Amino acid sequence: MLDPRSRLEEGLRYYKLGMLDEALEHYRVAIDAASDPEVVSEGYCREALAHRAGCRWDEAINSARRSATVALGARLDEQYAQALNAEAIVHQERGAFDAAMTLFEIIVRMTVSDRLSGITFQNMGAIAAQRADLDTAREYFRESQRYFARAGYPWGEAFALTNQAAVALDAGRLKEAEVIAGHAIVAAKKVGDLELLGAAMLNLAEALAPQRRLDQAENLALDALRYFEIEENDLRRAQCYRVLADIKVLQGCRGDAERLYSQAVGLARSVGSEREATRIRDAMETLATTA
Repeated sequence: MLDPRSRLEEGLRYYKLGMLDEALEHYRVAIDAASDPEVVSEGYCREALAHRAGCRWDEAINSARRSATVALGARLDEQYAQALNAEAIVHQERGAFDAAMTLFEIIVRMTVSDRLSGITFQNMGAIAAQRADLDTAREYFRESQRYFARAGYPWGEAFALTNQAAVALDAGRLKEAEVIAGHAIVAAKKVGDLELLGAAMLNLAEALAPQRRLDQAENLALDALRYFEIEENDLRRAQCYRVLADIKVLQGCRGDAERLYSQAVGLARSVGSEREATRIRDAMETLATTA
């Protein structure tokens, strides 16, 4: 029979496979069997993550708060901060940015691990970017990268660099985006993360295309598309088709651009990403007005 800690690890294995109900069952057994408050708090925290992955928002918040209560009672500061982070991410994904930021700001005032500090600043940067506060997002992502470097967490560094490049693109700082995206590609290759590598390549393509380095941009976007097709990531595929369509517009290939935009908007709608769909429709409307 598995001990509570092993149950948590077995639950995590199912979670990574997308088998959420099985993961939750292991977490519940671990929580019920554990006498160590750290294991109990971690069990509730992982339970919150599984509920969030299934878009069961209220259950996720309840589990995160149970984790926080146990951790606070046992004076487990790191676990308490992780529980606050688990709840904050639920608020973030629901668009309740003020509620999320309140919790993130508590964490950054605590003494926690560099890795958790990096994750917190990463999440704060994502909110700032969604609010179009690009200067603040830039600083949060840079701070996140510094913490990840101190923690010896190369995947986090690659993720932070990818987000920095995206913010530079949104701000129109093409040369800055080009340099950072190049570093992000190197970092993503080191950690062997195909999704991060594809995102970094796509960022670089977006930085190069307006500079009329179209062949290079197109090759990068096509390489990124291949990675996202392997992962069956339809949102990222939609972004690749949009960038490829933008490139076709600059190449003067109107028909190809229209076809790619249509593919892109269809994929974006299929995964419920109104933000990406709106961006694609705006590009399609701009193309139509230049007829």
